[in-house]
Amino acid sequence: MASSRFGERFPKREARATKLLAANVRRLRKAKKMTQENLAAAVQVDQQAISLIENARSNPAILLLDAIASVLGAEMVDLFDPKTRVGRSSQNDEASRSARKRRTKV
Repeated sequence: MASSRFGERFPKREARATKLLAANVRRLRKAKKMTQENLAAAVQVDQQAISLIENARSNPAILLLDAIASVLGAEMVDLFDPKTRVGRSSQNDEASRSARKRRTKV
């Protein structure tokens, strides 16, 4: 194999995931009426880290993504979902969580 780096082997997948992450973090943050500074403080990073994520210029650690999702009231999978919608009712959110739990059970 010529390279073991995922981004070099699958650049379109990496770019798509990074762009989905960027758009969903920004959309969810704005729906919560939070600034980048507010979100950064809540997850204990600097504002520049949030800016890099929202501009698709960063590949953040899973623990940071989990913290961001939690602060934004979402599941981590929602950060990468092309169908993520802001403003879903809490009933729909609960139905989505239940469905995901059923799909992930072995």
